[in-house]
Amino acid sequence: MQPGPPDREPLATRFTAALRGPAQAWEAAAAIAVLIALAPLLTIAGAKLLIRHERSAIVRLNDDLAPRLAVEQAAQTARTEIAAVVNRPPMGATLETLARALPADTMLARAERTAQGGLDLEVTTVDPDKLRAAIRRAPELAGLRDSGQRQGDGLMLVSLHQDAQ
Repeated sequence: MQPGPPDREPLATRFTAALRGPAQAWEAAAAIAVLIALAPLLTIAGAKLLIRHERSAIVRLNDDLAPRLAVEQAAQTARTEIAAVVNRPPMGATLETLARALPADTMLARAERTAQGGLDLEVTTVDPDKLRAAIRRAPELAGLRDSGQRQGDGLMLVSLHQDAQ
């Protein structure tokens, strides 16, 4: 089979000629016009069907992966806590540094490490300002911050906190 010669007449001219011609050509032209008008609507409808299908697949995958993600999150939390424990100085070294820095009239009432690696201290003293000045002078205790004070048995109970390093 051999291809015929190319049409020399433009498409627009043939289309208008078909509209002016017999009734069957008009119907064909109207059908083409309707199909052209429906193409975007059909595209939108198909896209909505695809979106609905993909969203249900995402929900299904999230439900399947939720237990694995929870295990991974718990493992990451454990790794963070272990790193905080391994990387911080031992409590004995911290208490020794604190003992060297504190004034003679102060006494350590409580010392505690948090799970995240922070340090909470309670110190009894006669003069809280003298205690704060002594802590500021010690570079090893630079991260120690005053978190409150209250009156104790004739002494002031000063709370100190240091975030994890």
